[in-house]
Amino acid sequence: MFEMLRNWFNRNTPDTLRRARTIAWIPKSAFPSSPRSKPFPFDLWTGLDARCDGPAPASVDPRILFPLLRRLRDFIPDASAGVWAWVRLCSTAMSYSLDGGSEAERDRAKAILDNLDRRIYGSRSERQRGVEKLMQNFFLSVFTYGAFCGEVILDNRRRRIERFLIIDPATVRFKLQPGSREWRPYQILADNSLVALHPASFYYFGLDTDGLSPYGRSPLLALPLVIRLQQQMIHDMARAQHNAGYPAIHFKISAPKHESHQFRSDYNERMQDQLNQVRAELREREADSNLVTLDNVEVNYVGPSGNVHQWSESLQAIGEQVVSALHLAPFMIGRNWGTTESWGTAQYHLLTNNARTVQEGAKRLADWLRNLELILNGLSLRAEHQFAPHHHLDGCDRAKAFQISAKTLMELSEKGLIDPEAGKQRIGSLLRFL
Repeated sequence: MFEMLRNWFNRNTPDTLRRARTIAWIPKSAFPSSPRSKPFPFDLWTGLDARCDGPAPASVDPRILFPLLRRLRDFIPDASAGVWAWVRLCSTAMSYSLDGGSEAERDRAKAILDNLDRRIYGSRSERQRGVEKLMQNFFLSVFTYGAFCGEVILDNRRRRIERFLIIDPATVRFKLQPGSREWRPYQILADNSLVALHPASFYYFGLDTDGLSPYGRSPLLALPLVIRLQQQMIHDMARAQHNAGYPAIHFKISAPKHESHQFRSDYNERMQDQLNQVRAELREREADSNLVTLDNVEVNYVGPSGNVHQWSESLQAIGEQVVSALHLAPFMIGRNWGTTESWGTAQYHLLTNNARTVQEGAKRLADWLRNLELILNGLSLRAEHQFAPHHHLDGCDRAKAFQISAKTLMELSEKGLIDPEAGKQRIGSLLRFL
């Protein structure tokens, strides 16, 4: 199929390009080259090029698409508010717990992980470092590009993690291995060549991946057409509202009375002077000033007839499309269309459930980094990252429901209708969702 498309587009590339390509492993201790996405492509048909024979992440090269998504996130108010809301909704209070080991080993593990927090990620000028800062970048990348990726950098002795380097997802490609049927990650370098990334030190998370593509999907992909319509409508509305303050003015100028002793040339000159005076008056006056005219000049305001266009209805229709694309409740981006309390509660629960699914990907990253650091230091303890649960709007009702369910399970266990251990596990499961 690709060969047929190459022939159609006159892109017949020699097989020597495929044979000449070499793949070299990046040393674990070296900082890998991480080129940023470019505003213009190296190759418009990257998916058909022999040097990039892996599946393309989308119909548009991410090196072209991701700068557009960043612009939507940074300059479009609704898109910026949506991404901002999702990042803060997912960034609940964070902590970690240790499982196993003695008290001395726990104290040592805590000291090791605190030291890891000070160097793994962050900027010295920001005075903010550690896994918490990394999680915020994780959520920002996921809700902008639909993906997050990076690589662990070890020190020269392979005894600890030196830092975690974030990689631009636009430069990452996956290739399906024929034997193992696994997706192997590669990175596009500045010269448009591919280099393999080490699976043991590479981490990738894709939002809403499917079995045919591991890349993930950005929630902003559904916005460009809607945003273009919205911005054009706002621009037109601004021009129309501006024009409403400057209504069309109709001048009726009557010819001045011709004096009997006045020459025709003088009369024409007097008429021209009056016209020039009216023209100068219009140019010099501001919108909030009054016109001063001659006795033979009549001024009328001309306005439109018929029904006036309702801009609010059109903007609300466009705003609903933005809300749908970002998978948000209207109130999350400053919209309120009179939903009832029960419907608002249901929307909030849906948002928190969506946030928890993304938090699971961030949790896996934090667990992997901390446990890898403990293993490198010879400790067998396991660390588990934890996000504080979202506040429930119906906390009292949920507590009552838990009390009734737990009491019912205890009575069934006492009467021998269920196994006590099974009842204990059921109560533990209820506690997780309280």
